[in-house]
Amino acid sequence: MQLSRDMLTHGVYVVAARHRRKRGAMTLSWATQAGRDRIIICVGPQSDTRQLILDSRAFGLSVLRSDQLELAKRFSKGCSAKQDKMSGVPFEIRDTGSPLLRDSAAAFDCLVESVYGQERRGFKLIVGRIVLAQLPAAPYEPLLYREEDYA
Repeated sequence: MQLSRDMLTHGVYVVAARHRRKRGAMTLSWATQAGRDRIIICVGPQSDTRQLILDSRAFGLSVLRSDQLELAKRFSKGCSAKQDKMSGVPFEIRDTGSPLLRDSAAAFDCLVESVYGQERRGFKLIVGRIVLAQLPAAPYEPLLYREEDYA
C-alpha cells in the first residue's frame, strides 16, 4: 500500500526564530506534544528558519485557527533570508527571544533540547522544552493541513 500525503491529519503552525539581527518564520504542518513540557517539530533542509532555530537554540510555535489559512499561506511562500515574512504581522518576543504571533490560538516559547537527523540535507526532528505557554482562552477549531490549500 502506498501512502498518499493526505491520509493523516496535521495541524498548521507558524514556527519562528531569531538569531542576532535575523529573524525568520515558516508554516509547519508537523509538530507534536511529547509529554507535559516538550514539543517536537520536523523542519526540512530547504528552510532558512531551521538554521535560525539551530543557531539560536530556541523557537516559537504559534498554533493557527481554521480562519487563518491566508496567514498560513503567507508563511509558506518565499525565503526568510530574502524577505521579512514577519513584517506587518503582530508578534511579541518572550523569554527565548523567538517571535510568537499575537493572533494565534495558542503559542509556545521553546528552548531547543535535542536535534535528531545527522544528514545536513535531511529533515531534522527538533525537541523543544516549553518555557512559556500561552493557552487558548476559549475553544477553537484548528487549521488542518491539506496539500491542495498550499499548491
